[in-house]
Amino acid sequence: MNTHKQPKPFNKNWNRYCPQQPFPPYRHLPGITPHPIRDPLGHSYGIEEEENENPFPPEMWQQNEAYLYGVDLYNFSYWWEAHEAWEGLWHQAEDTYRLFLQGLIQISASLIKYHMRMLRPLRTLSTAGRNKLHQVVLECENANANYMGINLSEFLETADTFFEPFFADNVTEQTYQEIKTPPLILLQF
Repeated sequence: MNTHKQPKPFNKNWNRYCPQQPFPPYRHLPGITPHPIRDPLGHSYGIEEEENENPFPPEMWQQNEAYLYGVDLYNFSYWWEAHEAWEGLWHQAEDTYRLFLQGLIQISASLIKYHMRMLRPLRTLSTAGRNKLHQVVLECENANANYMGINLSEFLETADTFFEPFFADNVTEQTYQEIKTPPLILLQF
C-alpha cells in the first residue's frame, strides 16, 4: 500500500493551464500530512484567501485563474488543493456553475480516497461527483456538452472507465495498480 507516500501525477508531462502559479511543496493527505491551512507547518498556513468581489462568470473561464489553477492542481495529483481552489469559486457560484464545481470537487476528493485505499468513500464521492457532472451535461445547450473548456461527455466516459473497477465485488491492490485511463482534465480553448 502506498497510502503514506505522496500521490504521483498520472502524467507528469500533462499541459499546465496556469503555469505562473507554483505548486505547493507537498500534496495534502488528510491525517498524514500537516493540514495546509490549520497547521502552522501547513503549506498554506497564514495565507489569506482572496475573495473576488466580481467573480468571473462561467463563460469567462479562460480568464479565471483560480479555476485554471484548480485544473492544474487536479491534473498533477494535488487533489485536496484543487478542491480548495474550486471551493472558493463554488461559494460564489450559482445554478449549473455551482453544480459543475461541486462535481469536480467531489471527483477530486474521491481521488484522495483512491490514493488512500478508502474504497467506500471513493465509491460515494466518485458517484456523487459524476452524477452532478451528468446533470450539467443535461443542462448544457451545446451538443458536445463543453462546459468551462471541458468536453464533459468525454471526461465522464474516462472517469466512468477509471472508477468502474472499484465497484467490483472483489477489489484488491492489483485493481489499484491496473489503472488504464486516468481521469485527467483536458481544457479545449
